[in-house]
Amino acid sequence: MKNIKQVASVLLVLVCGLVSAGDWEDGYSAYERQDYKTAVKLWRRVADTGDSSGQSIMGAMYAQGQGVPQDYVESIKWYRLAAAQGEPKAQSKLGFMYANAQGTERDHIRAYVWSSLAAMAGQKDAIKIRDAAEKTLSLEQFATAKRLVRDCPLRKYKNCN
Repeated sequence: MKNIKQVASVLLVLVCGLVSAGDWEDGYSAYERQDYKTAVKLWRRVADTGDSSGQSIMGAMYAQGQGVPQDYVESIKWYRLAAAQGEPKAQSKLGFMYANAQGTERDHIRAYVWSSLAAMAGQKDAIKIRDAAEKTLSLEQFATAKRLVRDCPLRKYKNCN
């Protein structure tokens, strides 16, 4: 009985993965056709499964107002979900939004933290955000930010804000 439950669980994961892959690809095709509403509809399904790439793209769609009204608060919500899973693009965008007070209060510590994490993961655009944020920090704030950068991955990106 235990084996049957394990096999059923694996099959469910595989089927859900196939649905998500189809929605992702179909969303991309819709996006290329500039059918942003369809792209958002399909990518939201992917994001709602907890997929960090889907959550990140939803953040981008809200930030740019493609297929949905532009809404920085909603954008940052999606970026936070993806960033909390270690998604580097979302981390970079989250750093940018904290640095520029888009959807949130300007927060140079958080801008430094998220852009540093993204830069460490290879996001080149995050380096400028990190460096600009660093210039605004006091020594005490910089020490706090460095500690958060160190601890955040150890906590699996939970409570990094």
